[in-house]
Amino acid sequence: MIKYLKFAVIGAAVAVSGFSASDAQASNPYSCSDTKYGSSYGTYSTCAGTNTQASTVTTSNAVLATASTAAAKLVSSRVSTALGGTGGVNVAANGFSASTGQSAGQSASPIGAWVSGSWSNIEDENVSTAFDGDVFSAMAGVDYRVTPKVVVGLSVGYEDLDIDTEYNGFGSLEGSLEGDGYTIAPYIGGEIAPNVTASLTLGYSDVEYDTLRYDPLTGAQITGNTDADRYFVNAAVGGEHMYDENWRIRGNASVFFATEEKDGFTEVVSDGSTVANSDQDNDFGQVALDAKIGYVFDMVEPYALVGVSYDFAKDEAPVAAGQSRSSLDDEDFAAKFGAGVDFNLGHNVTAGLEAYTVEFRDDYDEYTVSGGLRVEF
Repeated sequence: MIKYLKFAVIGAAVAVSGFSASDAQASNPYSCSDTKYGSSYGTYSTCAGTNTQASTVTTSNAVLATASTAAAKLVSSRVSTALGGTGGVNVAANGFSASTGQSAGQSASPIGAWVSGSWSNIEDENVSTAFDGDVFSAMAGVDYRVTPKVVVGLSVGYEDLDIDTEYNGFGSLEGSLEGDGYTIAPYIGGEIAPNVTASLTLGYSDVEYDTLRYDPLTGAQITGNTDADRYFVNAAVGGEHMYDENWRIRGNASVFFATEEKDGFTEVVSDGSTVANSDQDNDFGQVALDAKIGYVFDMVEPYALVGVSYDFAKDEAPVAAGQSRSSLDDEDFAAKFGAGVDFNLGHNVTAGLEAYTVEFRDDYDEYTVSGGLRVEF
């Protein structure tokens, strides 16, 4: 619980995986004359702040925008499910939706339990920051209705990522960023008006990263691992409206902020030398607005999904002179298009499936498939 006191200081949130190769030791003779560095300095440390190795920050932001926000905003959608009445839950930007169903206020018991999972493929085709890989997230939680209009809950989660980092490879060899971690996230929500809910989620994650890259001139393999503490806060407001008997529109607006504190670590080069990396903080903030339009049958509701998001805070990756930045750095707006189906399985059991793609970022693709289940006792 002491760790959560940091929220009062940093106001913060989950960021995800990555590391930076800056702050390398001056004694390591890695030449920067290779064209990937954009200049002809004599030592690795001289150009560490401008070479492409430091662009792992871009990878971190991409993972954060999928796994971290998915975990955080999934929790807020649980509040919508628990208090928002029958039917589906709202999808948060770069997050995933899950089950839907009868509100906690309408069920015989105030207790609800849920589990959800999400798989995302992310790819950056920008030459200077190119990567491609998968991010998996899973969350589960239990909530309790303390009053007819207020619910509190606790969720736990796991994430796993495996990304090939072409930008710090050598020849046909690619670097990699791998990581896994666990999250704990308490939440609270309430019905603030008929069919309108609000929620607040705080979270902490303990994450471990393994890194692999290659010196662009010599091809020497460089490996390392580090631990990170991640903190996040997510605030959301969601609502729904039925019209023409079976048609329903749902909306969700959210503000998310995350910070990740990575420990300093020492990389080991294949020739036995080492590279020291200082600790690093990474921040990410996003506002998002999503909408669903669905048709409600007796037990099934198919729907279409559209959303927009704006990144109001993020770290830019350092690149060498003459190299282009990733759209993840240069473009703050993005859109999301997708579809899904929610199921009412009876006896207070509901489920859902969804798929979407993120658009309007140059040289960047993101695809997500998710699903989940909720039971009320």
